[in-house]
Amino acid sequence: MEAMPQNRTLLQQTTTLKVERVVLHAPSAQWSPDYVVASPRLVLPASGATEFRVAGQNVLLDGLTALSLPAGLLYQMKPCADAARTSIVVSAQPGVGHALLASDAWALSPRAVWLLRRHWRAIGLGRAGESTQVLLQTVLRYAPPVAPFQGRSAPAVQRAQRFMVARTAATDAVPWTLNDVADAACSSLFHLARSFRKHTGLSLHGYRQRLRLATALQRLEEGERDIAALAHELGYSSQSHLGAAFVRELGVTPAQARRELTA
Repeated sequence: MEAMPQNRTLLQQTTTLKVERVVLHAPSAQWSPDYVVASPRLVLPASGATEFRVAGQNVLLDGLTALSLPAGLLYQMKPCADAARTSIVVSAQPGVGHALLASDAWALSPRAVWLLRRHWRAIGLGRAGESTQVLLQTVLRYAPPVAPFQGRSAPAVQRAQRFMVARTAATDAVPWTLNDVADAACSSLFHLARSFRKHTGLSLHGYRQRLRLATALQRLEEGERDIAALAHELGYSSQSHLGAAFVRELGVTPAQARRELTA
């Protein structure tokens, strides 16, 4: 197997941390060769979804998951779609240990995703006011850890996640329901709902809502101008419904978020 083609852009470098934007271009349905983590690093979502295989466990890096990889660890990656995937990678500088980068995975809230996107935008323009280290400490302090997927119900939960990630990212505006999720997971909705909450700490509906907001932020950062169309494609009943969800969860309107992420 060949290494996955990728582009790296340096966003920030301090005496302790390096922040890069990494774009993967590999085709989907293909596991990468084994990589070895050179220095402790934190992988955060930006666009697309990538599955990681770490210590025999699979972790889906969707728009809501942060994954920490300690130095010396073997891991593999597999894209979940044919489009390019973008991640933000925060690495410890050589010879520097960092408590933030201990092995773990966290479930980020939509507000955490918003704060991080705004910060990456700012440091990319050289105008960040808040320390990256302080922001990550704040964000991860309130983010629940993601439990390893184990047990007989784990495959169904993973299939459900992959389906919801793919459908939320789609722009065809084809409606889908939680019954469709259960069908894709090859499970009854009743059993899937129980297993999903056990493994993720979220209800199926709650996960879907978080994915919608994370995807909306991504699309707005990419310059989406038609907020009404965006709301429709994400399954909201109206632009005002999306706007209310933004204000409730993020504290800003979609237009305000777009302005800050593209200015």
